[in-house]
Amino acid sequence: MLAGRLVVSVSLVLGACGDDGAGPVDAAIIPVDIDNGSCGDQVRFTGEYIDWDSHNSFCGINEAVIEVAGGGAMDNTAPNGRFDLCAPDAPTTRLDVTQPAGNSQCTTPPSGYSVPTILFANKAVIQSGGFFSGRSFTTARQATFFQMIGAAFDSNKAHVFVHIDGPERTVSISAPHGLTQSVRVGIVSNDWVTGAQGTDVFFPNVDVGTGTTMLTTDTAAIGTGSIPLVAGTITNVSIKSM
Repeated sequence: MLAGRLVVSVSLVLGACGDDGAGPVDAAIIPVDIDNGSCGDQVRFTGEYIDWDSHNSFCGINEAVIEVAGGGAMDNTAPNGRFDLCAPDAPTTRLDVTQPAGNSQCTTPPSGYSVPTILFANKAVIQSGGFFSGRSFTTARQATFFQMIGAAFDSNKAHVFVHIDGPERTVSISAPHGLTQSVRVGIVSNDWVTGAQGTDVFFPNVDVGTGTTMLTTDTAAIGTGSIPLVAGTITNVSIKSM
């Protein structure tokens, strides 16, 4: 039986209506009932880890190991890519991914996941009811994707994938990077296109610098702020539209 439930309130900043779209800001308190399961004084972190093109043809990444960095809790992903574990009660938590040993269960051509990947969990997003969705590409898809955007995958630079739970946003990071790609399902197409507005946004070849960058959006969202950068690694972040 699940032990205990964590009930939180999230303040959402909503702009008042006006002829020019500007006006005073009102704060609406929306209670969110988060099922904390058996995590006790920790935070239940659940979500999915899926293939790069799952917006076209869903494909979970099976048997990846998701582990709190530094030797914390871990979970193996299910065939649909879902995971469920207890994370520290901290504003943010980094989780390392050990990719599955074999090829993807559902991509063509057969290929495995070889690019190092991390997940970056944000407590405020979790408590707002935001859904975490992380992605990675197979070795074969890495080659065709970077060929499509006219760049080479640079293993000396970082790569950032941002999932927006809710209405799409225009996303920015402060570090220099390659040509931004996004998915705008049902609006432009169901495939990757050049641009920073969408429900999924990818920043390739990001300068690592000091190892962090600032993530921002054009309008309010939960989960923006400093995120980690690691050379040759995809950082997965999920934010919640407000």
